[in-house]
Amino acid sequence: MEILSIIPATVLGYLTFRATTHPKSRIRRKMPNMKVKRLQFFPVIKFDLFGKNIHFHHWVNFSILLALSGVTSVGLLDHILTRGLLIGGIIQGLTLPRGNRNVFACKCSHCIN
Repeated sequence: MEILSIIPATVLGYLTFRATTHPKSRIRRKMPNMKVKRLQFFPVIKFDLFGKNIHFHHWVNFSILLALSGVTSVGLLDHILTRGLLIGGIIQGLTLPRGNRNVFACKCSHCIN
């Protein structure tokens, strides 16, 4: 019975994250970039370190949260809807083109050109 609950939540998670995180999405392009010094925390989490941008992808973060939800039973992570949304977000992130899944991005002048 649990599988019947997780499928709609997974589809909802996939569609939600496709609409909000895909690089060419209209919604994603309208989101403001929120940044404090070297840390950008919205709509993506990334920071500058020694001339490189380190980007924490949502699918990596969701994988960690999904693993934690299997080991612990902490509030919101314990719900089947939350787990389905996390799985949908992971699937969506892994379907992005490989170039959009880089964790490190160099900012030096010869790499940008």
